[in-house]
Amino acid sequence: MTETAEKTIRVRAYLKEHKLDGIVLSTRPNFAWLSGGGDNHVVSQIEGGSGALVVTPKQCLVVANRIEIDRLHSEEPISTFTVKTFPWTQPASAALAKLLPGKKYACDDPGFAGFPPLPGDFVQSVRSPLSDFEIRRYKALGRDCSLVIETVARNLAVGDSEHQAEADLAKHLLARGIQPFVLLVAFDQRIQRYRHPVPTANHLRKHAMLVVCGQRQGLIANLTRIVHFGAVPPDIQARHESVLRIEAALWHATRPGVRWGDALKAGIKQYEKEGFAKEWELHHQGGPTGYAGRDFLVTPDEARPVLDHQGVAWNPSITGSKSEDTWIVEGEGRIAVTAPSEHWPTVKVSLPGAGQFVRPGILVR
Repeated sequence: MTETAEKTIRVRAYLKEHKLDGIVLSTRPNFAWLSGGGDNHVVSQIEGGSGALVVTPKQCLVVANRIEIDRLHSEEPISTFTVKTFPWTQPASAALAKLLPGKKYACDDPGFAGFPPLPGDFVQSVRSPLSDFEIRRYKALGRDCSLVIETVARNLAVGDSEHQAEADLAKHLLARGIQPFVLLVAFDQRIQRYRHPVPTANHLRKHAMLVVCGQRQGLIANLTRIVHFGAVPPDIQARHESVLRIEAALWHATRPGVRWGDALKAGIKQYEKEGFAKEWELHHQGGPTGYAGRDFLVTPDEARPVLDHQGVAWNPSITGSKSEDTWIVEGEGRIAVTAPSEHWPTVKVSLPGAGQFVRPGILVR
């Protein structure tokens, strides 16, 4: 069975459950998900796409205006979808109303189609479990993102600006067909001050943090790496190792069937053990990922369960350090997506009852 055929079965079960005659998927994440890696974007800074996939109990359609339809049908993996098009002078909502008259439809972007929003938790129940096809693509994306961030980290020079590091990250990502979904760079005092350090003209002296969220074929890989020029001060090293133990606690608790909020509580408990009880309140801790930077941000009262084959990116932080990688739940274990290469320094972290985890250390330059 092809990837799209497998997902179409999921969608049609969703239609039956919610008593719908069809759904319209026009956002970039959902278009990529259903098509098996297709891309319907023109403007890179928005989530909305330039065409839509429509699934009914009997049909699969690709709908776009005449500017976009040939490119989408020729270059994206949607050749099995029936083509429907309309003049570029006509709004998509008006065109879809004519193409799909008098029926009960829902859309992931009501502004695109004019239909009500998707009912229920479509992302968690339908989109989140990753297929074997997606896992292979995700692992390839993760390897490339790891290579990019390590390459830039090894080529940083004292005096570089955060803007320059951002440009280098973007250049290497784009050369591999990866869109820079989020790029954050902090040097020295900005690591201490900000959890989301949008790059500035600040120049590097000793301490650097690089964050990459790279998107290819819809999937997004998330990772963070730390670099230090000269010997790492004991306080920074100690904080980094504390962050790694917190991350290990989160990883160990993230298993199929566990409530996401309970997995987070395991990390919060480890923050307390490390002597940084309030630090988790200064930044979100991450959660499920895949076709979004995070499908949702996990809070302690989050009741949705962890799913098998669901993407995960926790990102615990203590002022001065952070750890973040992307992985996939696989039963009681995990599939690494953005694991560091053999050339990156690692730290072995052990927790009672959780075993040992090998995590990225601080690269000393």
